[in-house]
Amino acid sequence: MTAFVDTSFYIARIMPGDRWHEKALRAVRPGIAFFTSTLVVNETISLLQARGFFSAAIGFLREARLSPDISIVYPDAAMQSEGWDLFARWGPAGANAIDCVSFAVMRKMSIRKAFTFDEHFRTAGFDILR
Repeated sequence: MTAFVDTSFYIARIMPGDRWHEKALRAVRPGIAFFTSTLVVNETISLLQARGFFSAAIGFLREARLSPDISIVYPDAAMQSEGWDLFARWGPAGANAIDCVSFAVMRKMSIRKAFTFDEHFRTAGFDILR
């Protein structure tokens, strides 16, 4: 199985006080090919830093960059442009610009499932794994 990993899932796994922490720890199973994007990595480390967890941000960044289990997608101009188009569609429902580029990445790579606690992925037609 192939799955995209969103910021909300990373934050839940990293932060023991997050309401989804235990669920995020139990959700991952062997045999899954994990994909995320540079934008999700940037959003995750920025949120951790803003919450006062700079060391956790650096640790996450190191792990994401070195892990053979995570493929990081660098969205190209076409994916970014599609993400902006999708923002016009899904933004009114609450999806942010990074979510919409994630949708574009998932569409381009034919990924239907996402590890996320963000309902906007379901709204946009993807399956949520938890």
